[in-house]
Amino acid sequence: MKDSTLLPVRTSIDALAIHQAEPRSNRAEVRNPVLALPAARIIAALEPDARAILAFLLRDLQHDARQRADRSWHGHKAVMASYWSAVAVYSGHISRVVHRRGSRDRLSMVLRQSGFPDIDARGWAEASRLYCQRRELSDEGASRFPEAHLMLAGKVVARISYNGRIWLPGIWRPGDAPIYDNQHGRFAA
Repeated sequence: MKDSTLLPVRTSIDALAIHQAEPRSNRAEVRNPVLALPAARIIAALEPDARAILAFLLRDLQHDARQRADRSWHGHKAVMASYWSAVAVYSGHISRVVHRRGSRDRLSMVLRQSGFPDIDARGWAEASRLYCQRRELSDEGASRFPEAHLMLAGKVVARISYNGRIWLPGIWRPGDAPIYDNQHGRFAA
């Protein structure tokens, strides 16, 4: 009877010893606390195309948040700098949940335009710049030069108008703000 009561204790002690064999700092959920959240498993179970789009957008969010944090630090706005730094860190943590370990292929944004070959772009600003270069070389006006679509994993995520501004897909409506405004070189607030 003594042995049967000690058996579960020994098993849990053995499991604890095995768990402690790996240094705590090497465990994935310590390095990336988002992995410990239940939603992280659901995100990891999404279809590969959906994960790829989400990972791209999260990396883009991380990049923008880092830039805003830097501007805030230089402007002596410590509270906003801390906020944007936290946004950048968690965007990176979540993008690593979405982009599975060992998968090194990064999704690129594709500029697709009727009558022209597709072009890969690294981000919104580059997509706008490439579209504008193509427009200038064509020597066509707004009525003849087609809009472009920005694609991620084969899905349209934005469109570029003749002036190079990037908008959500669909028809423009009064009050719509661009995602990226190349006239000012910045994202709409």
